Amino acid sequence: MKFGVLVLASVASAHTLFTTLYVNGKNQGDGTCVRMPHDSSTANGPIYPITGEDMSCGRDGNKAVAYTCPAPHNATLTFKFREWTDGTRPGVIAPEHKGPCSVYLKKMDDMYADNAAAGPGWFKVWEDGYDAGSGQWCVDKLIEKEGLLSVRLPEGLPAGYYLVRPEILALHNAPQGDPQFYLGCAQIYVQEGPDGPLRIPDEANVSIPGHVSADTPGLTYNIYKKSQGEYPIPGPKVFIPEAKSFSPSPGNQTEGAVPKDCVVKNANWCAKPLPGFSNEDGCWASVKNCWDQGQACWDHVTPSGDVGCETWQEYCTQSESRCGSGDDAKGPVEFKGKDTMPDLPGEALGMWNDVFTATG
Repeated sequence: MKFGVLVLASVASAHTLFTTLYVNGKNQGDGTCVRMPHDSSTANGPIYPITGEDMSCGRDGNKAVAYTCPAPHNATLTFKFREWTDGTRPGVIAPEHKGPCSVYLKKMDDMYADNAAAGPGWFKVWEDGYDAGSGQWCVDKLIEKEGLLSVRLPEGLPAGYYLVRPEILALHNAPQGDPQFYLGCAQIYVQEGPDGPLRIPDEANVSIPGHVSADTPGLTYNIYKKSQGEYPIPGPKVFIPEAKSFSPSPGNQTEGAVPKDCVVKNANWCAKPLPGFSNEDGCWASVKNCWDQGQACWDHVTPSGDVGCETWQEYCTQSESRCGSGDDAKGPVEFKGKDTMPDLPGEALGMWNDVFTATG
């Protein structure tokens, strides 16, 4: 018995996709807590039109995924961008795709409501454009960092559910009227913060779509011309909610936690332990449970890859081999697979353009 394996094309067209979230350097797993396109063949392509709802969290990003990753107060979040979305080949984005980067947050009253990502409530917490001194764009630095972009959560965020949205703007085709946005959203739960509501000044609170338009100066900028002056990063100014002194108030994450008995995970799918058995009939029932869970994994494979599904498939094959021993069959078979989720070394967490220092 085998899974109905879906063959995925990890397409690279010199584009990029946000695939993986790290919290304080800990890898949450490829695709876990990340909203991303369902179609792997076009997943790393730019978002069109810039006035459409896909600008909020990307294609298929207005629907929540199962898991929401917890993030401690003032945590460092790191976003991994890949040209080849499943990581089977190296690459971040074509070096010609020069442009700025920004990171936005939106506090969510209901993370799991459909179509709640698009609209008002977004505010920018980090940005980087063009450094005239070094001649580098944010995209150049992102490539140097092997696709890793890190920001700190502001201290003034109240506990609760948030969407966090890294955004890259490639300007290589801007002179032809084709600025290209690459973006995605991760679902996080800020575990503690100051009491009271989040108050965002009107000038910092933007609607997405709506935070940029075709004639926004930062979208029409010609990177091939010299002496154009300082590059105007699109969107609102950075807003850092402050909390000068407070006793952190812990929140309570009631939805979206990864189950504690999760055996192996692939993006937002999780395998549960197989039922035990003491005879051959029980063995086959347990194996069927294994294959059924595995099929659900393959049915929901994301562009970030299928390693967890393959690991579980191997386990089901091992489990099935025990079912030929009649009444001596006992189990379940011990699971010896592992999640392949390497954490980041400390140096990889370093931010460039630390807006906390700049605005402090």
